[in-house]
Amino acid sequence: MDDLLQHFIVEARELTQQATDDLLALERDPDQAASMDSAFRAVHTLKGSVGLFDFAPMGLALHAAEDLLGALKERRVRTDNIVIDTLLECIGQTERWVGAIERMGQLPPDAAEEGYRLARVLREQADDGSSATSQTDPQVDLSWAEELVQSIDPAVVKGSAKHLVAIRYTPRADCFFAGDDPVALLRAVPDLMAVHLFNRDPWPPATEIDPFACNLKIEAISGAGLDAVKAVFRFVPDQVAIHEIAQSSGRSAHVAAANHGEHRGGDAVGGPRMLRVDATRIDRMADLVGEMVVAKNALAHLAGQAKDGMDAKSLSQGLLASQAAIDRLVVEMHRAVMDVRMMPMRDLFRRFPRAVRDIAGQLGKSVDLSIEGEEVEADKAVVEGLFEPLLHVLRNAIDHGAEPEQARLNSGKPSRTRILLRAQREGERVVVDVQDDGRGIDATAVRRVARERALMPEDELARMSDADAVELIFAPGFSTASAVTDLSGRGVGMDAVRSAVEKLGGQASVHTLTGQGTTIRLSLPLTLVMARVMAVRIGGELYGIPLDGVVETAFIPAARVIPVRDAEAFVLRDRTLPLVRLADLLEIPRPLELSQQGLKVVIMAVGDDLVGIAVDGFAERMDVLMRPMSGILAGMPGVMGTTLLGDGSVLMILDIPELIG
Repeated sequence: MDDLLQHFIVEARELTQQATDDLLALERDPDQAASMDSAFRAVHTLKGSVGLFDFAPMGLALHAAEDLLGALKERRVRTDNIVIDTLLECIGQTERWVGAIERMGQLPPDAAEEGYRLARVLREQADDGSSATSQTDPQVDLSWAEELVQSIDPAVVKGSAKHLVAIRYTPRADCFFAGDDPVALLRAVPDLMAVHLFNRDPWPPATEIDPFACNLKIEAISGAGLDAVKAVFRFVPDQVAIHEIAQSSGRSAHVAAANHGEHRGGDAVGGPRMLRVDATRIDRMADLVGEMVVAKNALAHLAGQAKDGMDAKSLSQGLLASQAAIDRLVVEMHRAVMDVRMMPMRDLFRRFPRAVRDIAGQLGKSVDLSIEGEEVEADKAVVEGLFEPLLHVLRNAIDHGAEPEQARLNSGKPSRTRILLRAQREGERVVVDVQDDGRGIDATAVRRVARERALMPEDELARMSDADAVELIFAPGFSTASAVTDLSGRGVGMDAVRSAVEKLGGQASVHTLTGQGTTIRLSLPLTLVMARVMAVRIGGELYGIPLDGVVETAFIPAARVIPVRDAEAFVLRDRTLPLVRLADLLEIPRPLELSQQGLKVVIMAVGDDLVGIAVDGFAERMDVLMRPMSGILAGMPGVMGTTLLGDGSVLMILDIPELIG
């Protein structure tokens, strides 16, 4: 993929997102001139960029969208929900086309047909100045085509292909100036069976006829294939409607329905991954590289002096000074690399208003979405990895949290459900909340569903607090179709949400008040590349544990370890915590003598609970550049990644919550 096309893809994504934001703002307030102008500029710029490439269907649709936006600006068309729906449909299709271009370098095979359809719908709304009828009605009036078919010799029709093609061609008045010859195009149609030519508008008096203006309307039937006919009119797609019709026994024509698959996101995107970075951050990295070159030269000079017989004391002092300088530069370079990978949550959050609007419309719910903390930054991998889990949480908030308008009014609430999407920085973590003022989660209903699904013993369910019971919505197997109907709150795939968040090194939790609302909280590390870890020993091996999950370390005498059925626990400051031996999780034999003396334990936060992880020994804490597992080890459970130690050995960084789960 060449650089120009890569730049187009990046710019196209930004422009489609800008157009989406502006159209949603116009839907809320049609009189916002700034949003209208911004939407028009975004579509106009995108149309111009498309013109640099052979993406005619996309350009056709965007040209029509630009015309409709122009009609809205001039108030020839009223800004209503149907117009906004149509424009958003065009922008959404453009996004999917851009994704296809990124994957394949070209538009998908059905792009031409979809481009014609979108352009026709958009132009009809722009030309008619009316949006009272839905333009997505699959029923097409082909009575004119039936009349043409009836005029054809039955023997000709019988010997033709199973499907005929109906053509309605309305050349523009200025088509001659564009180099188009409507009659020549008609002659180029293969297997032409019937033709009807007539004037598009009433003819003026002979003295007023403009010989350079085309006033034709052409209807025709062809026995050639659909693709062959489209190829003839490929340069005038905005002026022609082409339909495939099937022959029936009575020789009448009817529309042949065809389902054209629509490619959506979820496929792996090939090609290079791109990230826009503030130029000042690049400049900072360049400065640091310059300082590292100076430090390298100083070390080379010191090596030369040592070769010439420099005394040991001076050499030692020089090495220590050089090490201190390099240590400082490495730390600063780490920070600079982290800054380059950081991106604002805005890039993620901007994708949700349209999604919420579409979901609420499909479910018949009235929802207002507000967003806070768009400026909070996190690692690119964290931000991108949050899209699917957050979309799932938002969908559940609308589907299962939002009550009907009348029910809200009866309970003294505003008629529209309020959903808040908020990001905030907490230390070295980013916290994302999805908060709604809906019906909340009924802990009693959760217990009932958990009992029906046999998720845990009855006595344990009875002892659980309401807060702990609500956490069961994250349990695998909890979400079933019947649970959705019986349970007021969220029960659809929340185990998948927690799993996705934990793969990013985070935790998911829920807080709810029946009748008042629910908050789903996702807490994640700021970065997945640079990590601060604590090395621990198991047998003769070292393993890394991310420090962001470590609360403290402790030595637990053997006498304080309590057997609990087939597990273990211990008491720490009057609190009983579960004990898990890391050697058992890794299936490594335990050193018996260490277990008899006592246990070195890492106290970790796993979800909202504390768990003690028994290890053989503690080693150093370090900042590492973590590499994800690749090759046959990609997706290996319980391992977040690896890093190289100073002696060249590999340190595996463990995902403790996944190992325990």
